[in-house]
Amino acid sequence: MQSIIAGMALSGVAMIAAAFGYLSPVAGALVQEGIDVAVILNALRALKPGRQFGHAAMPAAKARALRHDHEQLDAELDELRNIADALDDATPEAAVKLITEAAGIVDQHIVEHERNDELNVYPRLSQYLADKHGLGAMSRAHREIMHQARLLGRIADGIVVEDADRYLIRDAQRVIEAIEALVRIHNAQEEDIYEHATA
Repeated sequence: MQSIIAGMALSGVAMIAAAFGYLSPVAGALVQEGIDVAVILNALRALKPGRQFGHAAMPAAKARALRHDHEQLDAELDELRNIADALDDATPEAAVKLITEAAGIVDQHIVEHERNDELNVYPRLSQYLADKHGLGAMSRAHREIMHQARLLGRIADGIVVEDADRYLIRDAQRVIEAIEALVRIHNAQEEDIYEHATA
């Protein structure tokens, strides 16, 4: 924000000076280049950890424990991937079993993990991050994962073989794939935050 405001202000001053003849075109171009370099260098400070006085680094052991939680979730995500692939050629009877199994995995493992992150992990993590380093966006990702989990739950709730036409099976498959992909991306982003907190 500092760089945006300073860059626009300095460019405005340079344009006014040029309009009144105080800057030749060549001098104006050089001044603009100087402004650009200065504000870019200033903006690069955002790459440094955003901690302020009183914010300690997160112990490496805590980060390892959080990563271990993600590793344990990998088996469930792999199973969701296998279920989504199996739905390609599944009979209605098999599809009902697969969709029900996927809904159980999501409800028992994925949803519980995301709730724990939101209620327990993020409040503790924020004490190591003065700038909250994207936790707001990560909370929105939790909400999207929960939304997809509810969609899958509605599809699986009371599903019978007679309902399992190809459209319902494809809908379930898309939701399962969305959950699996979202959680994998989300976990990778969280691990970047853990690294930032321990840096």
